[in-house]
Amino acid sequence: MAIDKELIFKNSRLTYRLETLANNAISANDPLFVEKLGCNIRELRVLRLIDDHPGIEFNEIMRITGLDRSLVSRLIRSLLEKELVSRVNSSEDARRYGLFTTSSGQVCRLVGRELSDTAEALLWKPLQPDEIAQLKDMLGRLLSWVRSDEYQMGMQDLYASFKGIEDRA
Repeated sequence: MAIDKELIFKNSRLTYRLETLANNAISANDPLFVEKLGCNIRELRVLRLIDDHPGIEFNEIMRITGLDRSLVSRLIRSLLEKELVSRVNSSEDARRYGLFTTSSGQVCRLVGRELSDTAEALLWKPLQPDEIAQLKDMLGRLLSWVRSDEYQMGMQDLYASFKGIEDRA
């Protein structure tokens, strides 16, 4: 029996649809980024974050990106091995360190921006400029909402009130 993937996508929840879109776009673009830049899209995102915030620490990268500890650790290790970033230990606490972009990392970021802009233009191709602006606005508002205290409190209330499988038996 053939599964209609388009129908499943149309009937799916927003988070699934956003994740599917992101995963498909990243999978299509990643080989190009690796070939042309020597790093994948997630590495480039972390590199940009480090370049925008010199001295940023590991935990802050996790908090901002929402990526889990092991993935952030692998990404930073890869960027260090490729000498795109450097690590400077804190003078106050040897367990803490700040991350800085190297000159090679800055070049990678600049070329990566050009490649990202070109790839994103292709992604937007089926949409009109006003649709793109509306979508960007809506996604921005949704992200602000999900990060808000009000949303977090709503999730806590839902967690406390929702009856799970054990409660329904």
